Amino acid sequence: MLGYQANPQWRDMSDFVVHFTKPGPPYGDAYQNMMNILGTRTLIPGAEGFGLARREALVAERHRSVCFSEIPLDQLKRLVQRRSLYGIGFSRSFILSQGGGPVWYVQYASPAHRALKHQVDAALASREPEQHPLWSMTPFVDIQGDTHNAPYSYRFDWEREWRVPGLLRFTEYDVAVLFLPEEQHGIARDFFAWAVQEKAGPGYFCPCLDPLWSSEQISHALAQHDTQHARLQAG
Repeated sequence: MLGYQANPQWRDMSDFVVHFTKPGPPYGDAYQNMMNILGTRTLIPGAEGFGLARREALVAERHRSVCFSEIPLDQLKRLVQRRSLYGIGFSRSFILSQGGGPVWYVQYASPAHRALKHQVDAALASREPEQHPLWSMTPFVDIQGDTHNAPYSYRFDWEREWRVPGLLRFTEYDVAVLFLPEEQHGIARDFFAWAVQEKAGPGYFCPCLDPLWSSEQISHALAQHDTQHARLQAG
């Protein structure tokens, strides 16, 4: 359901996080990129890292992460404009179990930023810098500032980002929802049914949602799926 911790009135929070695909490699099309991810059951981070120490060559690889948004499922339109209409949603609890978590946004040149920069410098100067425990935290810290604080001038805290460092492997049972335009819902369901029948790949039978739907439409689709699932469980 929409809401947070089973409370439908807490609509400013969500129990889910969503990864939206973008046009580009490997297939050029956001839909095909999503289907490739679902077929391989793997989300692979891009070449560019994220976080406080992403530009430090010694540990840059550890900052490559898979990104998600915790924006409530019925308020994704702004994010869709930056990404696409195609997304894969997981429960927050699953992402936490895979070593993921929310991003901490720190103001440029603030006392917190200076303290963190000091910790990064100390870690790099330590006897075994690659093994320093700080690098388990820095992928989750982003610095942001005002227009004159380039390269930190873009404020991205509105994305309510979560990350998983490294790649994320999952099963078809870990996916909570799929986002794609309504006219493609039937096509996707038929494809997954065929894939299971022909043993050609995994089948995803979670709710299909359109990210441009209203909150009422999304709530109805989630409730309808829950009802159908309960009937199947009852036999």
